Amino acid sequence: MSKKTRNKPLRNPNGFGSVYKLSGRRRRPWVAVVTTGWTEDGKQIRQIVGYFETKQKGLDALALHRISPVSPKIDLTLSELYAEWSESKFKNVSRYSVNNYKTSWSYIKEYEHVKFRELRTAHWQAVIDHAAGKGLGQSALKKIRTLISELNRYAMKNDIINKNYADYIELPKFEKKERERFSDLEVKKIEAAAASNPWASTVLILIYTGMRVGELLRLTRFNVNLDRRLITGGIKTEAGKNRVIPIHPKILKYVKAWYDKGGEALICREDGSGMHPDYYRKNYYYKALDAAGVRRLVPHACRHTFASLLAEAGTDPLYIQRILGHADYAFTANEYTHPELEALYEAIKKI
Repeated sequence: MSKKTRNKPLRNPNGFGSVYKLSGRRRRPWVAVVTTGWTEDGKQIRQIVGYFETKQKGLDALALHRISPVSPKIDLTLSELYAEWSESKFKNVSRYSVNNYKTSWSYIKEYEHVKFRELRTAHWQAVIDHAAGKGLGQSALKKIRTLISELNRYAMKNDIINKNYADYIELPKFEKKERERFSDLEVKKIEAAAASNPWASTVLILIYTGMRVGELLRLTRFNVNLDRRLITGGIKTEAGKNRVIPIHPKILKYVKAWYDKGGEALICREDGSGMHPDYYRKNYYYKALDAAGVRRLVPHACRHTFASLLAEAGTDPLYIQRILGHADYAFTANEYTHPELEALYEAIKKI
């Protein structure tokens, strides 16, 4: 072998990639690229593996890329990753869940232009701390953390990161508050207001069904059987889904009034459209309480009020659980005439 041949640099094997120097003054002027395919007109489709200070570091990166390929999505920003994740995610979840994700996104989008692979626990913790500082409760903070975790899992699936940094987020500790309920006098004030204020009637419906706000707002006319005086619906747990709730005589006319509006949701805006729980709370629920001269208790207080009224009336705890959806129990359409349904009717009539 001649000396000239021995000094000739070795060519990279086919498919290895190449490293070349960019023009201008740069901190990392060497770029490593690999060919990932070809266009219809025969042009190369190339993926940038990274930028490096020296040619050797670029070659080392190409060698590592052959063993553990760099994701073509490695440089996605948080906003780009969220858009890609949500495009498929939102097709498979309820509108209620979509709205929750979108609300949570509003708290993390401050990093929307940052490459996702650069985000760490400290960034996510700052999001939670900032949201907590704004007064968000434990439930809302958990929803934000859930979104962060899902985005991290999606990034892991696409080899953008190798660990879920959301696992290390710490939520602030909340003191467990005594559950509040509306007093009997307040319930009577809400009943009086409901006669002329349709939004006060929704508060009354919450009180006499024990439904969560999200459950009530997801109801459509198909969930209501006025002839049998039944509402079928529910979310959150298997026990709560599609449970049957007898319609109390005090709210029957109000349920019918909303039913007759013919909106896409049972409880709807003027144009017939539904709404997110946050919108309902802000624009209707608290204003209805103000108009009735009643304390601004959170909507979940209606659920506690309902449970308390049933308990005070001596209702069997089993029936309270079934109506609230806390037991492993749910009726189907074929069981509407089941003898135990009569027991639920009697339980409702006691309050």
